[in-house]
Amino acid sequence: MSGPKEPLTRESLEPVPIQVFDDHMVLRPPNRLKERSAKRARTDDGGDRTVISRAENALKLLSQEFDAWMTKELDRLEEARRTLASAPSDAAADRFYRSAHDLRGQAATFGFPIAGLIADGLCIVLERKSEISDPTPLIDFHVESIRAVVRQNVREPDDSIGLALVDRLAVMRERALPA
Repeated sequence: MSGPKEPLTRESLEPVPIQVFDDHMVLRPPNRLKERSAKRARTDDGGDRTVISRAENALKLLSQEFDAWMTKELDRLEEARRTLASAPSDAAADRFYRSAHDLRGQAATFGFPIAGLIADGLCIVLERKSEISDPTPLIDFHVESIRAVVRQNVREPDDSIGLALVDRLAVMRERALPA
């Protein structure tokens, strides 16, 4: 506990700017939050270069696992597709959609951006499958296209054959889905 405090007086207070209006006054006390919260950054970590270098090395180590992770995600997608085909249910459809959705988000991180674009198209088909008379062939084309892109190790986002495949699948979706 601190000792006794001096009583507040007008003289002990800092002047506060006041704006006077016809029907009210606005007091604008000084904002010292920045003074109280700002702290100097540590510089004993070797600077930004060391931090960036460590992050890049960690990413390189992780990237060695990306192929295995992509294969695992693709296997999950195909297993979910087989389950849905053999025993259709809402739960199986949901599992298949979640697998396609995960692949859509993770494919580029794993180094397969074209596969991510195809998985995005697959998600569109799954979201609107009730509007398609027979969505199974279109779904199969998307899954097999993802498998082909991974098998052929298509990693460049501007790969001409991969982009042509993405465009062809988009045309197939447009034809299958009502306007």
